[in-house]
Amino acid sequence: MTTRSPLRVLFVAFSRSSLGHVTRMRTAAQRFQLAGHQVAVAAHAEVRPIVERAGLPWIGIDEIGPAPAWRGMNDVTELRAFARTRLASPDYVETCLADELRAIDDFGPDVVVSDMRNTASVAASMRGLPSVTCHNLRLFRHPMHAVLPEVLITLDQLGVADAHARKVLGDAMLVPDLALLDPLSDVPAETMGLVTSLVSEIRHIGALVPVELPAAPVRTERAPLLNITLGGSGAGDKDLLRVVAAARGLGVPLAVTLGVEGDGTEALAAQVRAAAGDADVDIAGFRHDAVDLMGRASAAVVHGGHSSMIEGLLCATPLVFVPHSAEQRGNAGRITDLGLGATVEPDDPAETVAAKIRSMLAPPDREVHTAFAQTLRAADGAQAMVEHVERAVALHRITRSSHAAQ
Repeated sequence: MTTRSPLRVLFVAFSRSSLGHVTRMRTAAQRFQLAGHQVAVAAHAEVRPIVERAGLPWIGIDEIGPAPAWRGMNDVTELRAFARTRLASPDYVETCLADELRAIDDFGPDVVVSDMRNTASVAASMRGLPSVTCHNLRLFRHPMHAVLPEVLITLDQLGVADAHARKVLGDAMLVPDLALLDPLSDVPAETMGLVTSLVSEIRHIGALVPVELPAAPVRTERAPLLNITLGGSGAGDKDLLRVVAAARGLGVPLAVTLGVEGDGTEALAAQVRAAAGDADVDIAGFRHDAVDLMGRASAAVVHGGHSSMIEGLLCATPLVFVPHSAEQRGNAGRITDLGLGATVEPDDPAETVAAKIRSMLAPPDREVHTAFAQTLRAADGAQAMVEHVERAVALHRITRSSHAAQ
């Protein structure tokens, strides 16, 4: 479906605790741009190079810093109290709304698309615009089951009208995955009741991937290479060193991505080199060719966040998970159950970690990984998002015209 004239689409991404959200919005924005629409990506200055290197306009917004402590909180009362000091704090929510309203007023979009920025769709409603949110359903098991109610309370305390506050999940929530990997049935009933009271439509659209990825053939022959990428929040530094130390005796080159650039990078890189011993190791703070590296690797070690997991599956690269959060443990469990990966447990000794990595470097059923990758690629989530947003804007314009005529 195409519109008669190009749309102006503003993408807003949470970024400082995970790069997955901004990379997804970058990919989506590129696909909208290819479809002839004008786009801009609003995100924190730390990720500005990710946006601009993709040839996209960047708009600066403030963002809260990482807080790994939430990953270990399973008590909902404790987590809600923590959320009131972080994602649901009045200062943060008020700052977010101010930044998002400024970005909307400066760019003048027809629609707002956001990824884990819990107030962007509220700001869109305040300006009379349609909005779409992008969410992994597994996050509604933890921590969104606690964060979402607190954000609603804070919006009420700040005097945001209920009609706008209840757009916190947008007019539609698009799930960038297959239902097999991120099912609605995994969301607890109480949380799903709240979610469905706030949003009219929930739709699985498939993974958001660059247009060139589905066109590239899956590599069936690969030189030995282990891709180790465990995120950039700082929570995984111990795991990173643990994995590198376990893998150094496997006789394969290691490509290690630290996930951070700037302060502390050199110190962490030195620790990685020491842990690698005599192994051939290539270390980078951040890689703009991360998908290409994933496609060349014999196997990859990941925490299990959605973006790295999907990249591995799309590239038919066997995955070894070292999960931290509830979301990552859920992703790891599902992929391991499907026979497409292995999961490292917290108490696994180095020999067991090495054995699990070795089992993925040379899996007996690599053709299964290839078949799954081809199926996943066929569900083009970015194109589905383009078509949904075009349709949503067209319907929004029709209903506004109808109301104006009454």
